[in-house]
Amino acid sequence: MRVITVCILALMSAISVVVSVSAQASESIWLTASTTAFKTGETVIATVNATSATPVQGFTFQISYDPECLKPVNASSKIPGMNGLPLPQLSGLVDASYASTTPQTVNGVLADVRCITLGGCQTNLILQSAALAIRNQSGFAAPLAGVAIGANNIALNIDKAVAESQPAEPIAGSILTLDPPVNDPGIPGWVIAFLSILLAIGVLSGIFVLWRKGNATARKTSASSQTPTLEIKHGPHAGKSIALKQLPCSIGRDLKNDVCLNDPHVMGQHARIFAADSDYYLMDLSGNTFINGQAIRNTSVVLKSGDVVRLGKSSLFVFAV
Repeated sequence: MRVITVCILALMSAISVVVSVSAQASESIWLTASTTAFKTGETVIATVNATSATPVQGFTFQISYDPECLKPVNASSKIPGMNGLPLPQLSGLVDASYASTTPQTVNGVLADVRCITLGGCQTNLILQSAALAIRNQSGFAAPLAGVAIGANNIALNIDKAVAESQPAEPIAGSILTLDPPVNDPGIPGWVIAFLSILLAIGVLSGIFVLWRKGNATARKTSASSQTPTLEIKHGPHAGKSIALKQLPCSIGRDLKNDVCLNDPHVMGQHARIFAADSDYYLMDLSGNTFINGQAIRNTSVVLKSGDVVRLGKSSLFVFAV
């Protein structure tokens, strides 16, 4: 009986460990390779993998290598919408960063990293750091919290024998060139990576804002292309609708005005309507003009469709577009 109890407790303990590890690994990044034995001149393909329950808008990773044994060539990602952000490379460190304008689900391969073997040696590829990027509530790039780094070390055995020439295989996805460095810029790769993602998201956000502003301007321009009218409600010409086919339009008692109102309380040159910057304006010339009950004197105000304008004591019209 005691043996059975011990076995049950051990099984429960094992299950709790597995559940704990599984929970910790729900957001994780790890490194793999299809093989670890190579000849000189062959291509090493290391794969950065990840799983995340949260859709991401970018990722970064840094893989250290021996520059005497390996020469990085490129990285490629097949995740839809992910674009590589070129970064200055440090000697002995692959520094890669990708970003997307829309959230993407990751559950498997993030990117493949290709390196050329340079000679007989034994070396390691080490995933030094990695992160998944999301856009926070403020709209800025931020690392996804709680991402664990899994398997991060691959030992390679490179034979000094030169491999036979093989035709290059086509590479699919977004390709990021990993050019050897000229000098050390002295800035940590992860800082540059997140600044690049931030810049990318900022540029895309700016484009979106300009697009919305352009649409609003287009709608405004379209509206201003319509012929405005004065719908006379009270006073001379009450009940009529006068189309303002030409602007500026002068309004007053004098016959030389574009709109003549034979009203003793209307001045000879009482007001003027004109267009500017895709808007319509009413200019007071008499000191006795009102818009929606508010007096305007010797100044100009924007006219909106539906505004009620009173000239003098009784001449009343509604501006319409």
